[in-house]
Amino acid sequence: MSQSIFDLQAELCQAMSNATRLRIVHELREGPRRVNELAAATHLAQSKVSQHLAILRARNLVTAHRAGNESVYQITNPKIERVCDLMREVLAEQAAQRSELISTIRQDG
Repeated sequence: MSQSIFDLQAELCQAMSNATRLRIVHELREGPRRVNELAAATHLAQSKVSQHLAILRARNLVTAHRAGNESVYQITNPKIERVCDLMREVLAEQAAQRSELISTIRQDG
């Protein structure tokens, strides 16, 4: 049985539903990075970063190529960056709405 589009979307969202993986994607926006560079930026052990990168690779969110003895990772599609931007825009709008609600409550209280 083939997967539905909703299953595929859920798998993609699941890969992005971890703060460390989002941080890795954020770091990769600056350009290709080696695992040790990502480990330094995220303050995690290289083994942990590699585990997260494996999940991102499995969902085709990042790709890797060899540079000598090391792998260099990059985002596969700039639309992935846009997805992150859209999530931040939604968060900013939600924060503004909460702020307005709190102001209204304080004025009425």
